[in-house]
Amino acid sequence: MRAFLARTIAILIVSALLAAMVWTAVMPRIDWSATRQPGILEKALAKSVIGRWINYNATTAANPIPPTAENLKAGQNEYEEHCATCHGLDGNGSNRFRADFNPPVPKLNGEIQKLSDAELYFVIAHGIRMTAMPAFAAHHSPDEIWRTILWVRHLPELSSAEREEIEEETSDQERHHQEVMKQGGMNDDMN
Repeated sequence: MRAFLARTIAILIVSALLAAMVWTAVMPRIDWSATRQPGILEKALAKSVIGRWINYNATTAANPIPPTAENLKAGQNEYEEHCATCHGLDGNGSNRFRADFNPPVPKLNGEIQKLSDAELYFVIAHGIRMTAMPAFAAHHSPDEIWRTILWVRHLPELSSAEREEIEEETSDQERHHQEVMKQGGMNDDMN
């Protein structure tokens, strides 16, 4: 029995030392930058865990806000104010930061449409840690979130006029961004 206990303790000590070496020597050498695409295993694990977490915690509630023109406009305003910066005005995942996100910003007119309204509500209300998806429930009413979901559901069905308006706004924002970047470059040269 003593020999078994001694071997067990020795194995635990060696395992702890190996873990400490990996933690201090190997982990910092891995490229954790947002520009590196995650591996297949990392993607699969994250997708599975987050998907199960959402499914487990989201209610089965249906959106109580009817999709009237007024509610869609209010949802569009909420979306443009709080979501379009990362997800793009048309939901295509083109962020206004011109930055790399990892995991990438989801395209709201794609796979996300498979989530139920309750699952979308859960994600918007609670956010998702370490993905840059913030939680909105503390500062936004449930009705504001539900109206935003109306607009997210509408994104794949944008009319030609809506799409044209969004493309014009996107072009205006791009021009403004380019002007700001030029001014910033000039100011840097002056210093």
